Amino acid sequence: MKIAMVMSVYGEDAIGGAERTAAILANNLVRRGHEVSIVSLGAINSKESSFETEFGATVWQLPLAQIYDPYGLDGVKKPLPNSTIKKALWHFLDVSNVKMSSRVRRLFQKIQPDIVMTHTLQGFSVAVWKEAKRSGAKILHMTHDHALICPATAMTKGAKVCESVCTQCAIYSKMRKALATPPNVVVGPSQIILDRHRKFGWFGEIKEMKVIPNALPDNWPVMQHELVVNRTMVFGFLGRLDESKGVDTLLSALKYLPIGSFKIKLGGYGDAEQLRKLWLDSEIPADSVEFLGLVNAAEFLSSVDILVTPSRAHETFCNVVMEAGCLGRPAIVSDRGALPERVENGKSGWIFSAGDAQQLARLMHHCIANPEEVFLKGQNAQFLRSSYSSQVQCDKFEVLFQDMLLSS
Repeated sequence: MKIAMVMSVYGEDAIGGAERTAAILANNLVRRGHEVSIVSLGAINSKESSFETEFGATVWQLPLAQIYDPYGLDGVKKPLPNSTIKKALWHFLDVSNVKMSSRVRRLFQKIQPDIVMTHTLQGFSVAVWKEAKRSGAKILHMTHDHALICPATAMTKGAKVCESVCTQCAIYSKMRKALATPPNVVVGPSQIILDRHRKFGWFGEIKEMKVIPNALPDNWPVMQHELVVNRTMVFGFLGRLDESKGVDTLLSALKYLPIGSFKIKLGGYGDAEQLRKLWLDSEIPADSVEFLGLVNAAEFLSSVDILVTPSRAHETFCNVVMEAGCLGRPAIVSDRGALPERVENGKSGWIFSAGDAQQLARLMHHCIANPEEVFLKGQNAQFLRSSYSSQVQCDKFEVLFQDMLLSS
């Protein structure tokens, strides 16, 4: 099969779960003999270019046609404009970008894909679906986030979680839906993200919607966690250090725990100084909290006993909970989005109400007092490793692609 995989960013700057998932799948599809083209964005005013990856896929980079570049595609990271008007215009053009449609059309005429699989459409817009259909390809869309509903992708505004679609986002979403050619199949990494798209007016006409979980990197280490005996329990947070991810809830919970019974490691990017002030205001001993910044995920997760993911946002999948579990580390998660799915609704972790620092503290104290339970839930989490195998994921997509090509 000839498969085109569309994503906004590919390469070193692609740090999100969507891009990592797409790259793992592309790698395995090439190994199985399929011809894979990765279609991504290049810098504004650049020329169309291509190169071959080390595993044999061809990466095509189409110059971004927009009023500014939010990705640093020219290799220079710049702050996003402060102008509300500029941001609004960017999102308006991204509803259905005519110039990008033309560039995608020429590329599809060149590579003639059988299947077009879209991952992230920001910068390309839903015009990709129209051009895929025009080329005769079948279309599969992977819903990694809420981007079709909310331009900010997460349905959050700072600490606030949007339970409904705001007026501005509703306008973009309705225009986008009116101009979009529906894909043939929609896949989500969790059931909750498919349900939320239907709830907010998307994909009602799509007959086939499937859940295929994200996959572990092929080189993800195998490790058996040991029972915590006679030592301090180490909790870890890995992700964006802001209120929408609930890191303030976590730091607030610490003041309810006995001093000396825990350590907390914080890895990720964000305003660490603001969080450090919150921690200092709570009068937590200095040696109890470590702000580590950007870290190697496997090394970080291997250094903690329990992952805490206290997000207020409606998480689509949350790779880090899967990655921790497959190292034998259970997780305490909030009740938002797909997080309860990641801990099997309590079998391989614990669940608390998002934003409730006291409830989170009670669970953390329970873990400190019951290391045997922590160990057993970690083992339960590790049993899921085969479910998150990249080969299992590739098997499912391969069958789905074949079925799509055989359908009328």
